Amino acid sequence: MQIATEIVFPIWYILNDKMTYFNIADIIARYNIKTIAIWRPRTQKDVQEKILEFIKSLNYIIDHDEIKIETVNEDYTSVQSWEIMSNFKKNAAEDTISAMLILERWKNSKWEVEDLK
Repeated sequence: MQIATEIVFPIWYILNDKMTYFNIADIIARYNIKTIAIWRPRTQKDVQEKILEFIKSLNYIIDHDEIKIETVNEDYTSVQSWEIMSNFKKNAAEDTISAMLILERWKNSKWEVEDLK
């Protein structure tokens, strides 16, 4: 079993506006990104379709030979983050904790696959 040596923390939020793709390209270049984890719900087919369209649109700014795009289940992370935050009102801190939980799920799924090899 692999011992965790990484800290899961999102870089920051990217607003969905006319600068979205410029911001993503900047982050990829600045941090030498090798994998992009995109969150999606298991249900909500309309949201899944929008996410797939977004993933396809990333073809304009990334080279898939150098950068992998992976999807991560985001179901119930808001509930989990609320439990962690308990009495705090919904705000950016809750969304950050949700993002951390999703990244943690993704990281753990990678290690589980490695452990099976």
